Amino acid sequence: MKQTTSMKSKAIRIARELILAVMVISIPVLIIAGTVNIYAHSAGLYRYGFSKYDISGKTGISGAHLEGVAQNMADFFSGKLQSLQMTVEIRGQQRQLYNEKELAHMEDVRYIISVFRVMQTVAIVAFLSSAAAVFAMQGIRRMLRGILLGVIAAVALMALLAAWALIDFNSLFYLFHIVSFSNELWLLDPSKDYLIMMFTEGFFYDAAIMVTATIIVEAVILGLAVVLIEKTMLSKPR
Repeated sequence: MKQTTSMKSKAIRIARELILAVMVISIPVLIIAGTVNIYAHSAGLYRYGFSKYDISGKTGISGAHLEGVAQNMADFFSGKLQSLQMTVEIRGQQRQLYNEKELAHMEDVRYIISVFRVMQTVAIVAFLSSAAAVFAMQGIRRMLRGILLGVIAAVALMALLAAWALIDFNSLFYLFHIVSFSNELWLLDPSKDYLIMMFTEGFFYDAAIMVTATIIVEAVILGLAVVLIEKTMLSKPR
């Protein structure tokens, strides 16, 4: 009888730790996936890159058409457009902007963005359900400590990636493509493929820093909110 009770208690402890682990892991996943989705669907990010790197001057595509490129990119990732292809005027000549290889690669990119959307949704469900379970089984203080652990994990991961990007962005950029894509469609020619002419390595570096910094700021704000709640609402009266 004692052995059965002991095994039951052990199973309950393991279940509690597993639920807590799910909550902790869901926090960095939610923050990262949510932030990536926001930036991927932001035409403003693409306009920023076009302006900073003088893409109009380098490619001959007018600023008005680049506005359309930026908006189409955001709409493509959100599913409002079935194809990214568009007709633009380049140095006085009308032409389709992308070739078949570029379009195929962007379909792969859109799939990755859709994976981040799924990750965000799953993380929301996982966080809400696990946080509710931790609250019910272990109390609000344990729940807040778990959230703080998730915040620390998010900041640590982003700090590591930021350091890597600052030291050797090329290797990080290369590894991302090797891991993310099962083909070599991403190996484009900057002398003839307008996709890589418009979205330079400098743009991706800037975007990576923006995303990383935003995630860290979001995580820090959440962490400070948790600490504030714990210090004020849960502090014992003297």
